[in-house]
Amino acid sequence: MLRGGHVLSALTIARELRKHGVTPVFAGGEGELMDEMKKEMDVEVVDIPIYHGVRESYFTWASPAVTKRILEVVKKHKIDLIHAFDARSYMNVYPASIISNVPVLCTLCGGVDPFYNLPTAPSIIVFSEEQKKRMTDIYKWNPDAVVVMRSRIDHAEIHDARFVLGDCEAKSIGLDPQAFKIMMISSFDSSKIDSINSVLDSVELLIKDGLKIQLVMMGGKGELFESAKRRGESICNQYGSGKVLFTGPVAKAFRYLHHSNLVLGVGRSAFEGMAIGRPTIVVGKNGYAGVVDSRSVDDIAWFNFSGRNVSEPQPAEALAAAIKMLMLNPKHQEEIGAFGKQYLEDQIEVSAGVPTTLAIYRSLLECGHQASRIARWLSFLQRLLPIVRDNSIHTAKRVLQFFGLTKLPIPD
Repeated sequence: MLRGGHVLSALTIARELRKHGVTPVFAGGEGELMDEMKKEMDVEVVDIPIYHGVRESYFTWASPAVTKRILEVVKKHKIDLIHAFDARSYMNVYPASIISNVPVLCTLCGGVDPFYNLPTAPSIIVFSEEQKKRMTDIYKWNPDAVVVMRSRIDHAEIHDARFVLGDCEAKSIGLDPQAFKIMMISSFDSSKIDSINSVLDSVELLIKDGLKIQLVMMGGKGELFESAKRRGESICNQYGSGKVLFTGPVAKAFRYLHHSNLVLGVGRSAFEGMAIGRPTIVVGKNGYAGVVDSRSVDDIAWFNFSGRNVSEPQPAEALAAAIKMLMLNPKHQEEIGAFGKQYLEDQIEVSAGVPTTLAIYRSLLECGHQASRIARWLSFLQRLLPIVRDNSIHTAKRVLQFFGLTKLPIPD
């Protein structure tokens, strides 16, 4: 289990539900979060396959083993309900739900998932209106069955004094107490690198303009991380050391944000800036997507704070102008930060969604699936067919490429 946004969201929600009488058992792959979770709740290793060949898929030849493993977990812990925290997990655990007759619920965690329709269920939780529209308009789900629930941030944890970065530690990693500090938490993968490059372009413009700023990038590893880091080093070589810092992977990266003046990001990283009361700007794949304020928050939230509210690439100058406007107006910084903090406490704080989650749990436990096992198997098989088709096409292309019989690209 890596420190991805949806894993952290699932863990945060599980912790909160535990306060209300729910006994969670966390099932997922090995990873850096495993030891942390074991201190708090029962954890079972379940490796849900991601790739069929080199193509991401919702279901693979390894998936039946997941069904068997989930059935073991259900029996061992006497599980009453299965809650899957993405579309792939849902497809993989659905057969186990049918066999065991234990109800299953799916939360679609951000992005533009699902890429295929999903098997029938009385309810499904989504993080945004964008996802709800996808489920109802494209896949024809009953609007009443699709519940929008944004809440997944533990405000108390972010403000826990144990996790605040001390001044000495801040100094040791190179934070400049005199600079206007801009911080961003992000993975460094193909889905995020455009937003990272946009930030680097904008910051270089501001530094060139003579503004005393420091960019701190948290998270990341791999080839794209090294490439971005080299770009940051180039900026430092040209304009002065320490202008851009890359921390690499860090646990509880929100600790750094207490030393920020401005936070950039999408999704959970934006929420953590809002929770601390810092002015926050959403920067997505197309660059600058807006300041989180009373005028833009509804549009930004509709798209799950992803930046998809902006459909065309934005110039670096747009983000640079927004940063400069906030930097030169401390009163506006304070107002924007206070608005974001209040919005988060009202809409995104994990405790705000607990009553709805518990109500869905109760409904599933009392009323069951509202469909027979045969109907559920038919629904599952119907949803599986296009996945098998695409997997087969992918396999055929790989075989043909291996023998040099085609130059057709293999899909991502």
